[in-house]
Amino acid sequence: MTAIDVRGLRKAYGPLTALHGIDLSVPTGSLTALVGPNGSGKTTTMRLLLGLERPDAGEGTVLGHPLDRPRRYLPSVGALIEQPALYRRLTGRANLRVLTEVSGTDHRRIDEVLKQTGMLPYADRPVSGYSLGMRQRLGIAGALLTEPRLLVLDEPTTGLDPVGTAELRGLLVSLAATGVTTLISSHQLNELDALCSHFVLLDRGRKLFEGNRTGLAAAHSPVVEAAPEHPEDLDRLISALREKGRSVRADDGLLRIGAPADWAPELNRIATAMGITLARLTVYRPSLEEAFFTLTGTDCPDSGPLTGTDCPDSGPLTGTDCPDSGPLTPKAAHRC
Repeated sequence: MTAIDVRGLRKAYGPLTALHGIDLSVPTGSLTALVGPNGSGKTTTMRLLLGLERPDAGEGTVLGHPLDRPRRYLPSVGALIEQPALYRRLTGRANLRVLTEVSGTDHRRIDEVLKQTGMLPYADRPVSGYSLGMRQRLGIAGALLTEPRLLVLDEPTTGLDPVGTAELRGLLVSLAATGVTTLISSHQLNELDALCSHFVLLDRGRKLFEGNRTGLAAAHSPVVEAAPEHPEDLDRLISALREKGRSVRADDGLLRIGAPADWAPELNRIATAMGITLARLTVYRPSLEEAFFTLTGTDCPDSGPLTGTDCPDSGPLTGTDCPDSGPLTPKAAHRC
């Protein structure tokens, strides 16, 4: 089943074509990453799905309703596009009360979403005194008011500290477990890599890839990594592998062999036949970041990729072990 299923989505602004007839199929209950550099069409895609703009061409369904009838599905959609629109002189709670009045949502949901996003202790303060991260949390709380079946989040981690980002991830994972579908865009590729199960890569208004993590890894040149127990065996093993027609690169005692994952047992047999014991044998899993640069045909810039971290082997956003479950809690809000 799909929460979003559209075909041939196209949008132009004068002479500039923002989307070149893309197809999009988002599985129900998935955490789907919409990935691409600035100008790739991510925000345009989200605006079209939310009925904020009309496509020049394209058709399909959102939550089972026609794309050109957004009033039918929008009551079941929560969204945060770019920065949340808030009344700065009103308190956080009052802002959410306005949203419940506009949407016809039960105002008793307000305390629940404030608790989910860690904003309950700050709900009665004017928004003018909020940090960027606190305003972002309040915007996410507003998106949750209607108990949505579909969440559309554009750069939701803007302004959040590492703890807040990790706890947002836990909230989205818990929502997915209840069947909520989330379409999320971010420049934090490592964070999306850790969070999402489905990926859509856009570049200059065209779709480069759509699929799960396995398919994304297959889009990158497959690599098997190995290291002999004794460094003196390194050159012999390299020669043997090259005789088998494999490309091999050595880096500080570690071999990276161009080969699919299912070739790893054969590598082990080759080494054993030569009397070589392997201290390491793994299938290399390319990051979302690396797969993106492979698909776009560009090199990872020395100044750092889209995540702003070192390329290509950087760790996750927090650099720590992060919780994968549980709602946002007030302990992170004071850090904003």
